[in-house]
Amino acid sequence: MRETTVSVIVPVYKTEQYLKKCMDSIFMQDYPNIEIILVDDGSPDHCPALCDWYAEHFFNVRVIHQKNQGLGLSRNTGVKNASGEYIFFLDSDDCIDGKKAIRTLLKQAEEKKADIVTGSFRRFSDKMISKVNFHHLRDGDYTKTVDFRFKGFYMYGHLAYNWGKLYRRSFLEKYNLQCCAYPFTQDKAHNMACCSCHPVYAFVDESVYLYRVNEESVTFRYKENYMPVWISIASDFHEYLKKKDMGNQYGDLMAFHIFFGSFFLVKQELQHKKHGILSSVKVLRQYGKHPFVKKSMRVLAKGCYVRKIEPLSWKLIIRATAVFFTLHLYWPLACGIALLRKLQIDERITKARYKGAKPF
Repeated sequence: MRETTVSVIVPVYKTEQYLKKCMDSIFMQDYPNIEIILVDDGSPDHCPALCDWYAEHFFNVRVIHQKNQGLGLSRNTGVKNASGEYIFFLDSDDCIDGKKAIRTLLKQAEEKKADIVTGSFRRFSDKMISKVNFHHLRDGDYTKTVDFRFKGFYMYGHLAYNWGKLYRRSFLEKYNLQCCAYPFTQDKAHNMACCSCHPVYAFVDESVYLYRVNEESVTFRYKENYMPVWISIASDFHEYLKKKDMGNQYGDLMAFHIFFGSFFLVKQELQHKKHGILSSVKVLRQYGKHPFVKKSMRVLAKGCYVRKIEPLSWKLIIRATAVFFTLHLYWPLACGIALLRKLQIDERITKARYKGAKPF
């Protein structure tokens, strides 16, 4: 393999207790031609000084200090200053999994002439590390199907993350594929746009990324602005496709995104100490009034896109939920989602993916 440069971009914000472990996981890579770009996103702790220390002591580390702009825009800053042929995004509280991860991803990218290479990952904390969460995807013509997008973005989710991937920088630049500034779910929005530009996908079975389970992160917090942001991701993608003259070619990505939003809205309300079924019904009713949600649910209720996915269980759940929405049956829908949660169905699905945890 020729000595292709890989740029590892690490946005840094309030993670001083994790940064050393993150950096150590990069330094241990057995692939030598790596540049590391630390983007200090106006962190108020000791992270700026730590970033400067790394830049002073390691020839392949550069640091960029900027005012706080958020994760997505920090990644854009890193890409703008990168010189590598490939980009690997690494959050500063996470780690690369194993010393061969970058080499493995790069080998697949070169062999398949891929624009995006996705690997499997593991979750970890200070007390445990999970078994591998496998991507369940394959390359070739299958990547052009609705089923591929459903499984990749929603059922398993591996396509929706910026981390755990190798991106060809020329591909990102050719289509001006910048990361988004949403306060959450910005990774999915970015990768939906990437998907619409017809990338060559490739996959590696091995785990290449360790995702930290951090209950203080944005992922685990109650979000007052959940609904408008969630809808904006779909509607903004719709406008993006219109500008590209692509119409509804990727309407499945938007419709399924809207569908899963209903479940996440209820789940968030039920997790809140002061909220419950009544507030869940309220948010579902409000959600169902939005024109974009109405249109998406009507499409799914008719079976559009749903017929093109393989899992029968998801076909039934999606179509039933969409029918409930079109009939404004928010009470039984909220109760049904609450029952699934009480039976711990969602937790069982999650645990099945990460079973076999062991001390870390």
